[in-house]
Amino acid sequence: MHIIGIVVKNSGRDAITSHVVQYCLSFIIIGLRDALNQLSVPFPASGWNLNWNCEGKPITSSTIAIIGMGLISKSLVEEIRKLAPDCRIVYNTRTRDFDFENKHKLEYIADVSELAAQCDVLVPMCPLNKSTDNLISRDVIAQLRPHAGLINMSRGKIVDTDALTEALEKKAIKYAILDTTYPEPLPSEHPLWDMENCFIFPHYATNTMAVREALVSEIEPIIADHYGLGHSDERRKAEEKAIRYDLAVAHRLTAKYGMDMLVWNHISARFRTGCLITPGRKMWGQIKPEDLVYSSTNVTADVIHDAVYSARPDIKAVIHLHTPAATAVSCLEGGFQPVTQDGAYFYGRVANYAWDGLSDDASEGPLIAAAIKAVDGCNTLLMENHGFTCFGPSVRHAWVLAYYFEKCCEIQLRVMQSGGKLRRPNKAVMEKAAEDSYLPEFAPGVCEWEALCDEVTFD
Repeated sequence: MHIIGIVVKNSGRDAITSHVVQYCLSFIIIGLRDALNQLSVPFPASGWNLNWNCEGKPITSSTIAIIGMGLISKSLVEEIRKLAPDCRIVYNTRTRDFDFENKHKLEYIADVSELAAQCDVLVPMCPLNKSTDNLISRDVIAQLRPHAGLINMSRGKIVDTDALTEALEKKAIKYAILDTTYPEPLPSEHPLWDMENCFIFPHYATNTMAVREALVSEIEPIIADHYGLGHSDERRKAEEKAIRYDLAVAHRLTAKYGMDMLVWNHISARFRTGCLITPGRKMWGQIKPEDLVYSSTNVTADVIHDAVYSARPDIKAVIHLHTPAATAVSCLEGGFQPVTQDGAYFYGRVANYAWDGLSDDASEGPLIAAAIKAVDGCNTLLMENHGFTCFGPSVRHAWVLAYYFEKCCEIQLRVMQSGGKLRRPNKAVMEKAAEDSYLPEFAPGVCEWEALCDEVTFD
């Protein structure tokens, strides 16, 4: 849910990701090697032979099953591949990243029960929602082989606690390592506490001073910004440099993908008390970081961008374009229709604004702001018979939204041109897709921006 005036920031994400991955990887290795069961087992005083206590498996010859393939899971895969380039990794996720899958030799298995049946260790790493509640069900657990283990690093409710308890009691699976449980905390009298093949940890993955320091160091400048405490000159310069770079990349990408209109249209990003914006009178494919200006020579740009920022204090970047498909859709009586999976980004988030001339009158600003405020969580303003404006918490977020909006409009026009009857997605399915589109690992720009930046060079 979007609440106007409240800005949500990530803090310590890299440190948290790294620590969870290290923690999980250590469990995978010691679980496969049966190391936890060897605690306090004495070395034999006599009768030792080469077969003594060697039932564990190395990670290099094991099959690891991962459920969910977000930021942490991908980082985990990368670390596993450093240790075991040829081990088998099977996975299940709602949204496949085929490039990542191919690069790291992953095998996708659509059925979670089949995934469990093939693995030596099952590692759920997915978020908890309606579709993953009790995902590791009695039926899934029943498919795990007697030598296999379960490591839960996600949320306790993803695993059916009763079914897991029964499987461990009957030795139907070899072990469970639980960093989370359901309920949490687990009642002191629960049988899992006393099982020799169950190892419960206190939701401990990120409990290090390094994570705490990262959280504090990244929160401090946010607090300082909010209360006007200021930053060091070095930090200010670094922040401005980063914003200028992203803005210049966004301009170059717009030209590269044929979304520009010679020297017209505009992109801006908030910086401190002002905003950096398109310089004007320069082809977008030539714009460099140093070209961005604090005051546009385009009155229309000032009116539109100021209106968006005044309507939404949480917005940090705005892009206004006249791309062919989106502009054509802006001329349709019915406007934009989110009818594809990619349209989920815009489901219930597009506001409409009737064309009122060249947007060169400051009095138009409040009207634009009112249109945006009228749609909860608005991320796009379709300006009728004119073009569109996308906005978000960063340049990368706003630009990727604009790219997908143009693509969605292209699809809409093709469907209409086909003469066939428009089939609309199921409302509940679209609502769920819209919700999932803004999970941290799938939000606009999170997965795409680094790769997009690789396509841009500055002389």
